[in-house]
Amino acid sequence: MPHTPHTPHTDTLPPPPPLAQSATHPPQDNSRWLGWCMGMAILGYLLPWHSPIGRDFLVNSWSVAWIVLGLMAFWWTHRLRHVGLSVVTWLGLAGWIGVQSLIVDIRYPHALMFPIGGLLIVALVATAASNVTDKARLLTRVFGAAFVMAVLTFAIQIMQILQYQIAWQGWIIARSTANPTRFDGNFGQANHTAYAFVLALCGVLYLLQQAFGDGQLFGKRVATWRYRQVYRVGLMLGFVAFSIGLALTQSRAGLGMAVIVAVVFFAVQPLAWRRKAALVGGTLAAFLLYYVAASWLSSLGQANALGAVSRLAGGQGNRAAMHARGLMMFAEHPITGVGWNNYMGASIDYAQAFAWPEIADHTHNFVSMLLAELGVIGLAWCLPIAWVLLRALHTRHSRESAAALAFVWASILYASVEYPLWYVRYLAVFALFVALIDQRQYALRLPANVGISAGAIGRRGLVCALAAVLGVLGYYVQTFLARNYLDYSQFVRHENHKFTDQSVPPYRQIWGFEPYEERIFAMRVPVNAVNIADKTRLFYNVMGLDSSQFNMLAYAQMLAYQGDTTSALRYVQAACVMVRDRKNCDNIDIDLGNLAQQNPAVFGALYQDFVAWRKANPAKTGLTPR
Repeated sequence: MPHTPHTPHTDTLPPPPPLAQSATHPPQDNSRWLGWCMGMAILGYLLPWHSPIGRDFLVNSWSVAWIVLGLMAFWWTHRLRHVGLSVVTWLGLAGWIGVQSLIVDIRYPHALMFPIGGLLIVALVATAASNVTDKARLLTRVFGAAFVMAVLTFAIQIMQILQYQIAWQGWIIARSTANPTRFDGNFGQANHTAYAFVLALCGVLYLLQQAFGDGQLFGKRVATWRYRQVYRVGLMLGFVAFSIGLALTQSRAGLGMAVIVAVVFFAVQPLAWRRKAALVGGTLAAFLLYYVAASWLSSLGQANALGAVSRLAGGQGNRAAMHARGLMMFAEHPITGVGWNNYMGASIDYAQAFAWPEIADHTHNFVSMLLAELGVIGLAWCLPIAWVLLRALHTRHSRESAAALAFVWASILYASVEYPLWYVRYLAVFALFVALIDQRQYALRLPANVGISAGAIGRRGLVCALAAVLGVLGYYVQTFLARNYLDYSQFVRHENHKFTDQSVPPYRQIWGFEPYEERIFAMRVPVNAVNIADKTRLFYNVMGLDSSQFNMLAYAQMLAYQGDTTSALRYVQAACVMVRDRKNCDNIDIDLGNLAQQNPAVFGALYQDFVAWRKANPAKTGLTPR
């Protein structure tokens, strides 16, 4: 039989894959500037210049500025094709906070420009992320920045162990730690440090799977690199360092977040179950080895200190009372809540319900916090994200979607015991990852008679608006530094006795910065009956930010001058019980007694009612029998 040469039937071959999905032609990279700018925002986590009030305005401003720059670059060159469902959440929350100020008494309505503006920027981040064509390159840039941030944080932790600090011309560059048993890097809060380490660990797992598999890094297969082994070893050393750094924070939530990241990242990918179990088990075994060892060594080096593992058996402090207090507020204000940022001020009304209610401005739980301040309407705006997460309950996620989903679930765990998502620098990254979860996109189509040019004009207009945002942000940063708001002592240093009503420095009206200026003014204004209406409103506003004994007693004194003894007594009682040391009630007793002697017509009945209340509640008020 003669041999017949084989002739391929090219007309029956399947068509080549689309260009955007071709193995030789990876998707167009449209996230270069967005990714690098988000990375710079993450590097901003290293800034040590924290302010206890204003939600870390200065540190957040660095991150917001870079995020806005990334958004400007993205929208200047790329069209809007899709929008993720999570965008509805961010726009809805921004709108509701604005509307709520018309319904509920918000102490500083002008300051709402910052949370509302932050939410609008977060919505733009989520929209841009849903239009990214190459998620792998975006995540590589974001995780690369997180890796650098975590390496530097680990180095600062080592300096803190060695009691070394870096400063330059009066500015702290690498700070020491206030708690010698929990090393927090430059974050100022150990749980925030743990959150950053978990972000970096999530990135390491993603990059390691990419490096040992068929993954590509910026269009090149890692397996063909000349220095691929150095790259892989570097990632593994990062995993070790970040596990140890996480242990040095002694964060129980951090341990839980790391476990969630390891489990979710591998479990939701389309891998064989045995391979999933092996990857999860191996990752957790390696992580716990370094975590437990570092915890043990840390506890040995610190006398009478618990290691990270030992802290797992500890309690929750007073978080249960804060959470319960938030639910009590929701029960009385179920629809609208008590108002954005009004939790601390409203806490005074519920002080008598707890043995130690504590002065705090949040509940340490995002659900009870949203319910308390924004009511059921505010929580309802979170349903779009809940729907995205519900639809994500499957095992067919891409590597990029799996990494995003893992970090989102870790963030939700952390937000259940802490307060990270109220800081815009963390919320923007969270929104980015939510938008990167594989989900059905909702296409936005312009009307046929509008045309492409209108879309281009809209994008240019958006970029101009973002440029204006940068200008406004620069003004407020300059004002923040000029007014030296980083100096926290001016917000708590009582100088009321040094001034008369004629000599007190005048109050400066700065739109949006009233919370800072009024707290400073409250530390200087004489507590007397002169201009009683203005002073009453002043201390009422300030209590929403700092319900200290001084502010509550000053407000009670203003109410007494106006003849409202019943309300004044309520604030005196709250000042007595909201401090853990009940001996402070004795100080209140002495001060109020002196006022009653000096002005019995105003304070006599108030003091008698207070003494009677103490006798009826000796355990709560620290009254010792004589």
